[in-house]
Amino acid sequence: MYHSVIGKRLIDCLNRRDGKARTVRKFFDEEYVPLFFGGGRLLQNVNNSPFDQTFTKQKKAYSDALRDECTIALHRKVSKLKPDASFFIGGPAAGCEETTSGQVTSLDVPILDEDVYASWIGAALGLTVQGGITLLIDADDVLIETYNGWPLYRRYLEQTPSVKPMQINTWNCQRLTSTFSGELQPFDVVTDKAGTKLETQRWVRLLFALSTHYKDAECQRLLAYAYSLGQSNTTLGFVQLNLTTCRYLVDLYERLFTVPEGMTHASFANLYDTAESFYEACTHSEIGLKALRPKDVLNAQRDIPKVPKTTDSEKQISFNTYQTWIIAMLNKEELLTLAEELAGTLYGHQKAGRRTTNVDKQAVENLLEKRNAREFIDSLTHIVDADPDNAKCYERIVSELVALSPDKVPLFLTLLRFKYAAVKAKS
Repeated sequence: MYHSVIGKRLIDCLNRRDGKARTVRKFFDEEYVPLFFGGGRLLQNVNNSPFDQTFTKQKKAYSDALRDECTIALHRKVSKLKPDASFFIGGPAAGCEETTSGQVTSLDVPILDEDVYASWIGAALGLTVQGGITLLIDADDVLIETYNGWPLYRRYLEQTPSVKPMQINTWNCQRLTSTFSGELQPFDVVTDKAGTKLETQRWVRLLFALSTHYKDAECQRLLAYAYSLGQSNTTLGFVQLNLTTCRYLVDLYERLFTVPEGMTHASFANLYDTAESFYEACTHSEIGLKALRPKDVLNAQRDIPKVPKTTDSEKQISFNTYQTWIIAMLNKEELLTLAEELAGTLYGHQKAGRRTTNVDKQAVENLLEKRNAREFIDSLTHIVDADPDNAKCYERIVSELVALSPDKVPLFLTLLRFKYAAVKAKS
């Protein structure tokens, strides 16, 4: 039913914008059907609908007359049959033995004709991200801008006959991300054995684009409905998108690190990759900072990371991205300064080699391998004994570690490894 809600909301937005009073049925007949099914290549496919049965499954040659027959058949179903998933998008299956029969009920739930037509319009507003999850975002700007991209997709399909059609939701996400980020880019395609098709957008890029578009808006949280429709349906339900945290990461990065020459803040968002899929991210209370954990960042909990060459700008951004997320999670920028100071002190200690060859070096390496406060403090004690001149620095670290909550200690120790790697590389 939520597809219907979103479809109706779009029409309300357009009516206010254009000063019109279009009904759902009028919009469906006069704008939606001619655009989506008005050419030989369809913009959208609704599984088991008259259009799907005719052009996808039976593979009949397209013609305006056949298109009109499909439209009439759809109207006949809407007026005479109880709505099911073959013509009411997001609705129940027609029978109890279907794979999507979970919504079948004996209750007489009233569904109006306009709800059925609105479900098609709402489904065409979905934004599909990698993993096959589609989002319906409850925001006027998102709906109108997505609608503005529909005619462009028609033109794109006509100009690029080699690209697979019926990917409106993939198109929506790519275009909205490009438009809202302020960095217009050519659309990404991927070629495999099945041919050439639009590549699905990474969900984190969509979030960064939304955070850029709404950075000055009063509301910094958007409500999204997440689902997947196919041979079997998946419903993740409603999830909050916390745009504040996305924007904070970008701002924090730009404040802490120098953006490599020739690269903009948008490159940060483009290169940022998360460890979790959107499906996994939905297990959090909201899509926020925890869900934005960078890919492979936890590797630094085991090993000292390698600092990329100064000539590799993209890897430099990724290296700094990890640190930015950790600092944001710690929510205390003073810890960054402390980590940098300790990293420099430890490197200076192991280079001084006050004790037998490699003893100090091994002591530092053993310290950096520790993953909890108790083990770290125990190992640090041996270094303090050998390096009393820096005792105050070590004491401050112990005080901060004791004050940190247990879940943040591994983050700080990981940050220390990054800073140690940076100090070592500069030397």
